[in-house]
Amino acid sequence: MQRIEQLRQEIREHDRRYYVDAAPTISDRDYDRLMDELKALEAANPELVTPDSPTQRVGGEPIEGFETIAHARPMYSIDNSYDPDDLRKWVERLPSSVERFVIDPKVDGVAISLRYEQGQLVQALTRGDGLQGDDVTQNVRTIRSIPLSLDTQGEAPPAVLEVRGEVYCPWKVFTKWNEELEAAGQPLLANPRNATAGLLKRHDSRLVAKRRLEFVAHGRGEFEGVAAESVTEFYEQIGRWGVTTSPHTKTATDFDGIWQIIAAFETSRHELPYAVDGMVVKVDRFDLQDELGFTSRFPRWCIAYKYAAEQATTKLLEIQWQVGKTGKLTPRARLEPVFVAGTTVQHATLHNMGEVLRKDLRVGDTVVIEKAGEIIPQVVHAVASERPAGAKHPKAPLHCPECQGDVEIEYDQKRLHDIESWEKRVEREKARADKNGEEPREIPEPPPLGPEDETGRYCMNPECPAQFRERLQHFAGRGQMDIDGMGEKVIEQLTEAGLVKTIGDVFRLHERRDAVLELERMGAKKADNLFAGIEAAKERGLARALTALGIRHVGSTASRILAEHYRTIDAMFEATEDDIETFQINGKESGIGPEIAKSLYTFLHSDTGRSVIAELREAGVVLDMPAAETSGSAGTSLAGKTLVVTGTLTKYSRSEIEELIVKHGGKASGSVSKSTDYLVAGEKAGSKLDKAQALGVPVISEDEFEALVNDN
Repeated sequence: MQRIEQLRQEIREHDRRYYVDAAPTISDRDYDRLMDELKALEAANPELVTPDSPTQRVGGEPIEGFETIAHARPMYSIDNSYDPDDLRKWVERLPSSVERFVIDPKVDGVAISLRYEQGQLVQALTRGDGLQGDDVTQNVRTIRSIPLSLDTQGEAPPAVLEVRGEVYCPWKVFTKWNEELEAAGQPLLANPRNATAGLLKRHDSRLVAKRRLEFVAHGRGEFEGVAAESVTEFYEQIGRWGVTTSPHTKTATDFDGIWQIIAAFETSRHELPYAVDGMVVKVDRFDLQDELGFTSRFPRWCIAYKYAAEQATTKLLEIQWQVGKTGKLTPRARLEPVFVAGTTVQHATLHNMGEVLRKDLRVGDTVVIEKAGEIIPQVVHAVASERPAGAKHPKAPLHCPECQGDVEIEYDQKRLHDIESWEKRVEREKARADKNGEEPREIPEPPPLGPEDETGRYCMNPECPAQFRERLQHFAGRGQMDIDGMGEKVIEQLTEAGLVKTIGDVFRLHERRDAVLELERMGAKKADNLFAGIEAAKERGLARALTALGIRHVGSTASRILAEHYRTIDAMFEATEDDIETFQINGKESGIGPEIAKSLYTFLHSDTGRSVIAELREAGVVLDMPAAETSGSAGTSLAGKTLVVTGTLTKYSRSEIEELIVKHGGKASGSVSKSTDYLVAGEKAGSKLDKAQALGVPVISEDEFEALVNDN
């Protein structure tokens, strides 16, 4: 029908004028009238609806989860600089063939890779770990500044075009969003970047469509059929095709020109309708970018200069305590509202009680605040000269403010190490002096631990309401109990309906089948699949169950080692804290250590720990080490060997390869030492690789690991 296609073209043109050209020619009301007419015509003629119609941005049915997909080309993050001298040195290190630079505003949003094939948007991936990201295509399609099809103006579209850029939340959208949340009595969003990230990971694209997120391009991924040989040519080309690029992009030929642009933009960036925290400097020519290549983490042809944080003074009205998903109690400053770096700030993080004491902060103080990275407000220091009389130090909670559970205090590990080292040195000196009949030499004692050395407080109740939903997601997740059908959306429904209040409730859900069926979008088949997934989870075994409980410091590697040694949960209950810390495997230290031992022992002998284990027993969850999981059951090629895994793997998840190590008789350790026999290294291996090379530890790939375990 001719009118349908006419409306589509007209709406696309208005989208282009608004987002690409920044020159709208009709009002929002007139735009909406065009869209309403198109929706009505398509509703009357559903056979004429096409995937690239503007009406298809409104969002579709909710989805259960996001698929992880490999990037066609790695999507690296960018190295940062805060010092003009560092930026100058970076420029001077480049070869003389680099004659021009592109300088872009560093928009503070979420990095996205858009893939077009034959001109049609087919995929949108988050950066993820740089090698693979989450497929958020359904949500990204709702963003009106992203064209669903390229307007190649009659020319043949490129076979493949990947546009990398930033999805962001404009200030006006962010402000309105927070106003709505405040009116509803809900927690406020911390900043536009976090709001964008959270929205893109929602499982209902209709919620994404409700917010007016926007997009700006800043780079390329894979492309075929694009003639551009430089960044400037690329921006010009995709801009003609309807992709939004920054109107503030500049070019320069040397450091002085670069710095002049960066310095001038610092004063004007707060006038922009979105958050910008720096400028990105890139080598313009693509062939030189390819020649310069990458480090293990960053492109060598690109760097971001970050602006210094803007500061302001205000009053500290109250210190509030929040409970996070790991159980950490974090103090937060409630402030007299103050405008800083583009937004009004009413709250700021204080990190931990040690920081509050070190900065000598008191309620009623005048304090200096700044935005770390231009986004997260933090208190820098108090203005002591303006302190009111009688102001007192705040007190930290001794019990969880949400559930009144026990609180464990964590101290600075370096300070603890210094004290332990001093004690050992004193013992060695005393032994030396006794042997030689001398008076021991005095060894200066480090200052004792004080309240200012505190680095965190943690609620020890795993069923604390403030953290239970996140713990439940961990419990049901892959690598833990792997409960099929129990994703984030289902967990949200189950907890909000009051059907799951404890871990044990998961295994009693089948008794409340009728209530489960009343949940939105929960049919009989879906419920039966969920119940089957829960039943299958009972057989995961002791190692997986320990990991799933989310005990602090007890990850998958430690859980496997503990389960292999103790074999049953009863034997683990009978062990002392010292037993857990000091047991050996094949004459070598287990690697468990005092931190893990204390955390496990404390959990098992707490009221909460005993209750959780009792519920799991009652449900029939296997809490011993099945024969199929004992060391060497798949072979003994790694018997007596200690292996460490690091970096991003392509064939296995971390837990899968560590399970293979143990099943072939080896030990999967979390740290590299002289006793490490092999380091299995994937991409972006980092510091563990450096340490292994320094110690002469053999470094092997995944393929070499497979050859090793198959060499029986």
